Formats: sequence, structure tokens, C-alpha cells
Amino acid sequence: MTVIKERELQTRFAERMGTQAIFVISHVGHLMARRANRELARLGFTIQIEQFPVLFVVYFAGEELLSQQEIANFLQKDKSGIQRSVRTLERDGYLRVVPDSDDRRKNMIRLTPAGKMVIEQALKTTETIDHEVMSQLTADERDSFLKTVMKIATLLEK
Repeated sequence: MTVIKERELQTRFAERMGTQAIFVISHVGHLMARRANRELARLGFTIQIEQFPVLFVVYFAGEELLSQQEIANFLQKDKSGIQRSVRTLERDGYLRVVPDSDDRRKNMIRLTPAGKMVIEQALKTTETIDHEVMSQLTADERDSFLKTVMKIATLLEK
């Protein structure tokens, strides 16, 4: 695609999609995830930010082991997607899958020390990126932004 055609496409896209919250929010989320992934790669981690929800749920569950189904339910994702994430995270050494002592058909998920370390680094990384972005806004802009996003989330959760 020529540079001129690409600019025209970007203009037409921005004119239509740039005014729709669903696309703007998705685009900002993509940009922030891309930035976090670059930072994690720079730090030597092979994990992508998109894999973190599973790790976060297990991390914040503390000592309580969760089943794959419980993780899927909490994240409102299908179990097969969670299973793929768990397999990848287990392969990379961040999670350990253990059979449930009461029901051998059920897999329970445990965070490994490497998983705990990557979560703690990810939290620092996301906090740094968040601070870099949010520090460019005034206090009123930050408050307004967070209130608006939370209001949108509440409306969509209904």
C-alpha cells in the first residue's frame, strides 16, 4: 500500500471509528498492552500481558487452589481458552497443574515461584506505565477519566 493510500485509509478509519467508544477503548487497551509486552520482553520475560488474567486470578487467590473451571467462570471466559492458557503457562514454568485430591477429573492450579516473580514484575511494569500515562493528565482529567471508564464498565456489566 502506498503512503498516500495508507494515510487516506487512516483518515477514513479515524473519522468513523475514532468517535465510537468501543473502538477508542479497544485501541487504547491495545496500545497499553503492546507497551507492556515490549517492556516485559526488555526485562527478559517471554510472557505476554494477554496471559496475565489467569496468573492474576491464581496470584490473588493466595493459598487457595482454583480449578480451571473456577478461573474460567471468574474471568467469564470459556474453559477451553483457559485450558490453552494454563498449558502454555505451565510449559513456561509459571503455573503447576495438580489433580484435585477429591475429584481426579478436576485440575487445580498453583502458582510457581517463577509465576509469582513474573506477576510481581508485571505489577511493577503496569504501575510504571500507568504512572507515565496518567501523570500527563491533570488531577481533574484523571478523576474524570477513571469515573467515566468505571461508569461505562458498570453499564456494560448489566
